Amino acid sequence: MHALIVAASGGPNPADPATRAAALAAAWSAAAPRCDVEPLVLPRTPGSVAPGPGVGVPRPTGVFVPTTSLGLSSVGSPPAAPEVTLLAERAARADLVVVHVGVLDGAALHEGPVAEAARAAAPHAVPVVVLAGRSEVSRREQAAGGVAGVHVVGEPWDDGAVGRAARTWAPAWGGV
Repeated sequence: MHALIVAASGGPNPADPATRAAALAAAWSAAAPRCDVEPLVLPRTPGSVAPGPGVGVPRPTGVFVPTTSLGLSSVGSPPAAPEVTLLAERAARADLVVVHVGVLDGAALHEGPVAEAARAAAPHAVPVVVLAGRSEVSRREQAAGGVAGVHVVGEPWDDGAVGRAARTWAPAWGGV
């Protein structure tokens, strides 16, 4: 079994995401030694808090020109960020995508590492599991967000809780 560990928060060194991802991958590997584990770090997306009416909302600037007036029939979507492309490539080869976030809430399900992992894994029917310091979503919300399971592991994570999640999703009888 191949598990892709994506974006870690918390852990031994909160200032270094690569160290956090490697430590989370090591905790997962210790509990599921037959599982091939690959860490991947995505940049964190700051949580968006909706400001009050007219507060902090920039006024639109510039001129709106319909594309049809320029003789264009459609506009292509902007290119994906390199880390999103890398995540999609790696998720296609994985059997499981594991994402660690400090707080799993509605905003985390729609933007950031959890949402990116769910979008990358969906075309390949790869399950996405979230290891969260704290979860504030219902099972219905997590299913709608493309998440197969959520395990609360604490912030910083508890290696024992990560181990229980690893043994659940990568049992000992599963081969590499």
